[in-house]
Amino acid sequence: MSIRTYIFTLLTGLVLLIAVGLSFQSARFFIDSFGMVIENVMFSIGQQYPEPGKTEQKVLRYHVTTDWDKVPQQVRNYFPTIPEEKNELHTKFIDWIYIQPPKKVYSLIVVEREDKTVFVSHYNENVHAQHEGEQPKDNFLIDPMILIILVGLSVLAIFILVLLYIFKKIALPVESLQQWAKNLKISELNKPCPDFTFKELNGLANLIHENLTSVASSVEREQEFLSYASHELRTPIAVIRSNTALLEKISPAPSDKERQVRDRIQRASLTMKSMTETLLWLSREGKIEMAIESANLGQLVKNTQSELAYLLAGKKVTVNIEVDDSQLSLAVTPSIIVLNNLIRNAFQHTQQGHVDIIQQGCEVTISNVESAQINPKSQKDELGFGLGMKLVEKLTAQFSWPYQITDTDKGYRVAVCFLPDKLLTTQTIKPE
Repeated sequence: MSIRTYIFTLLTGLVLLIAVGLSFQSARFFIDSFGMVIENVMFSIGQQYPEPGKTEQKVLRYHVTTDWDKVPQQVRNYFPTIPEEKNELHTKFIDWIYIQPPKKVYSLIVVEREDKTVFVSHYNENVHAQHEGEQPKDNFLIDPMILIILVGLSVLAIFILVLLYIFKKIALPVESLQQWAKNLKISELNKPCPDFTFKELNGLANLIHENLTSVASSVEREQEFLSYASHELRTPIAVIRSNTALLEKISPAPSDKERQVRDRIQRASLTMKSMTETLLWLSREGKIEMAIESANLGQLVKNTQSELAYLLAGKKVTVNIEVDDSQLSLAVTPSIIVLNNLIRNAFQHTQQGHVDIIQQGCEVTISNVESAQINPKSQKDELGFGLGMKLVEKLTAQFSWPYQITDTDKGYRVAVCFLPDKLLTTQTIKPE
């Protein structure tokens, strides 16, 4: 529910309740006032009549008597016994609805005088016909009750119209502010804020503009840092890897200790290479133009697994790889980065057990099962997914690759489908 609808409903309901209450109160006052007038007239008649020597008399339209049995039978039908309340008007309305006069009216008052009890009564069994006969045919007269209701409805209608006008004057600037904030782009932050009529809205617009400007500056600085850092690191990493390869050619048979040192250098260079690629991709925003190449996805999986095998050194972990010979049109570099981070994550979070890597067509499923008494979730909290998994989420969303992570009893299962632009050939071979 919008604020406009909520406030409009609340205020309209409140005013409707007030209008109904006041209309009802006005009608009650009208009826009570009318009754008080009739009561005063009948009480005055009871104080003066019947004249001395008479027990019954007709005064105006009222019947006055000191004998209860002489009270008109029509009145006694509705007042079978003498009312206990003295000097008070008793009235019976027959077939009366609130918005029009009753069809029949029976009134009675018992007046206590010093020496006698006087019964003053009046009845009218054809109120509607009498009321219509007293009015000229060319006159249009609205019943007072209907008039009260019409006045209440008119006040309510006027209030609603005024409320709608106020909402229109207020809602338009608010909606304009909403659309402006929704469509505000970083490239438009150098433009001044529009005028939204009210100073509160203008203050809110300036606050949004300032906060977005601050956020944009922070994001720009972070992107520049990631871009510069990744580019600057690529050169020394390349030097390390090339010199490591050169060292292998110069001395292909080193001692055991030297072999361990070389392996550590090689693993560190591979890790740094993966990290710089991750940082470089994280620094990119918007639609990334990437060349689509024909590639064997199974071979990419095997190459990535082979490069990351050092992560399992010293662990009792069995790796099961099943791939086919599907030739797909892929963005190769993003695909390698995704595979690298997913397989790295599975290897890091498995200390004892097995890792299954299955590739069928464009879909790759990686699951790890930890057989040691280690909580895989505590390992996840300790090691964390870090930049790598953040990059996986970004790349899979960028290229619209379906991606899903599922918790299992003793590990995790990750599935990603590298949807190609065009499936070139698919040849299934026996899994390894």
